[in-house]
Amino acid sequence: MSFRNLSFIVLFFVWSLYVQAITAAPASVLASSSISASSLLPTLVDEVLAEHPEVRAAEAALVAAQARARAAGRPLYNPELELDAERTGVNTTSLGLSQTIDWADKREARHERGNSEMRAARAAHDQVRQQVAREVLDALSRYHTGERLARLAQRRVALLEDFLQLAQRRFAAGDVGQSDVDLARLALSEARMAAAGRASALAEAEANLRALVSRVPASWPHLPALPPAHAAQPSETLLAVHPRLREALALSRAARAGVELARRERRPDPTLGLRGGREEEDSLIGLTLTIPLFVRNPFRAEVEAAAAEARRSEADSRNLRRRVWAAMAAAADRYRLTRQALVDWERSGRPSLQGRVKLLQRLWESGEINTTEYLVQLQQTLNTELAAVELEAEAWSAWVNWLAASGQVLSWLGFGEVGPAQEAAAHAAGGEGGM
Repeated sequence: MSFRNLSFIVLFFVWSLYVQAITAAPASVLASSSISASSLLPTLVDEVLAEHPEVRAAEAALVAAQARARAAGRPLYNPELELDAERTGVNTTSLGLSQTIDWADKREARHERGNSEMRAARAAHDQVRQQVAREVLDALSRYHTGERLARLAQRRVALLEDFLQLAQRRFAAGDVGQSDVDLARLALSEARMAAAGRASALAEAEANLRALVSRVPASWPHLPALPPAHAAQPSETLLAVHPRLREALALSRAARAGVELARRERRPDPTLGLRGGREEEDSLIGLTLTIPLFVRNPFRAEVEAAAAEARRSEADSRNLRRRVWAAMAAAADRYRLTRQALVDWERSGRPSLQGRVKLLQRLWESGEINTTEYLVQLQQTLNTELAAVELEAEAWSAWVNWLAASGQVLSWLGFGEVGPAQEAAAHAAGGEGGM
């Protein structure tokens, strides 16, 4: 093999590596930027969750529920100390100690109800965090969509400004008439008004985003790439960790514990007392037993009311489960349809637009299409690009809607969630009297 042929092979090999690097560079840069952007997103959401008033209110409600659960686990009655001194013809002094006994174990029923209410408050706290995180994702999606739409509107203005200048030059050369220049000027005016509207919408979207954060970052994080056109259908696993359903189930258990508490409160609690003292030179020792007689009010109505409240709570829980199931299924179908439409556009629609604007300008300059046809087709091309941006925004909205419907917003962002194991552990801890 000659040196010249060897040199040619080496150059060809180096050129091939260069071409591969050039073609692969955009994808790698996009992947790295999406990873870095997505890592900034949880940081922003975490900062919002740490400072948001609704989250802090939910945290305060949870702390209060935990305190009530601890209080419910304490004994119902404290002992009573009684000192009696009497000076008459006979001097009498006595000291007594009495204690009411929780004969029906109302403490256990109160503790169970308190623990269930605490779990409901924890689930409500998780739901508030989910809702605030969703607001952040929605606000970011609207901001970035508005930013892209505003850029497209400015691009349209720039294209029509160039077109107006070109039309004026061709009018001066006698190639086109005054009506063509007027059409170009009107189209430019319309584009500027549309761009102003897009800029106003972008400013409003950014203002809404700023209202959610306590510290505005130097740049807003970008949303990561959308997952494939698949979102899980409703399942028992997703329903078991859904914050709203966990709250409803905990409230239902609290209502059932309230029924048991009402039943136990119908049983009287006796009071035992022991007294000791002196009467002149004699010693006194006394034992008393006091039992309330529930004769005039047997407290049956309270039990009936608690039972009715438990049935209402269970019915509400079943109804909420149905609605969550339906919302999750509808959100999964919506995301699948919009994501597939976006995939179809990226596969077939987007390549068709590449170079379309320059082609239209060449056709107009060559006289193959007139000014009206050029403006109509240019408008159609730009509207298609706008529709593509709005379709991507719709796909993002569908994905966030599925995350919210399934209670997976925080899990998707990488935050810890309260799963069945944690819920069981919390329930066990509450049963031991710690909470």
